[in-house]
Amino acid sequence: MLGSCRGYAGPGLLAAVFQRRGINMHYTPVTKKSLFSAAVCALLAAAPAKATIYNEAGSGDLSNDPGTPTALTLTPGSNSVIGTVSGFDNGDGQDWVSFTIPTGFVMTSYVNSKYGSTDDQGFTGFQSGSSFSGDPFVAGSYAGYAHFGTDATNPLPPSSTVGVNLLPLMANPSFSVGATGFTRPLAAGTYTFLIQQGDPVTTSYQFDMNVRSVSVPEPGSSLCLLGMGGLAILALRRRLGYLDRRIR
Repeated sequence: MLGSCRGYAGPGLLAAVFQRRGINMHYTPVTKKSLFSAAVCALLAAAPAKATIYNEAGSGDLSNDPGTPTALTLTPGSNSVIGTVSGFDNGDGQDWVSFTIPTGFVMTSYVNSKYGSTDDQGFTGFQSGSSFSGDPFVAGSYAGYAHFGTDATNPLPPSSTVGVNLLPLMANPSFSVGATGFTRPLAAGTYTFLIQQGDPVTTSYQFDMNVRSVSVPEPGSSLCLLGMGGLAILALRRRLGYLDRRIR
């Protein structure tokens, strides 16, 4: 390392260069809060919890009744629901499920992670509560809704929603026309979701709901970035201290 420094004139000059060009480490605030935030963000990014909370292949058909949806409780991390719908003519056009977000947590995303069908799109929407009231064919019955699939007609032109978080579309009144609206992320509570394929074709799907604590900043947030910056500064302080000891 030192051998690559041209014009090396002793430890005094090198120390001066570090002082002029570096950061004044004695006055850089690295707080416990920023370090804790960084540690949490790093853990979330490195190993997010993932779980399949319902798979029709092993657990049976999700409810077809809006008054008694299949009740599921979400846990921190990614929660997957996997199933199929096969059209009204086949008696399985709708899957109804209620998701409960525990107190102290929020749902940040509703991702259509997989879609398989000869039909380009299906429909999904939700309202607050442990059951669905009103007409499911009326937009005003939903807090938000969206089409999903390989060629879904939400924004035009049609596009694939595979891998897309649908919550922003569902909350946008330009796409979810006539819905009552909601605020993202979804707060703690119970919400009843519909997953629908009206045409007589088998449509397989997977939706992933991501849940996090309200006390944990999202990766990329200002607090998270501040914490990561604090860790970087702390690491640099230790590195420079090590170099200083080597030089002396």
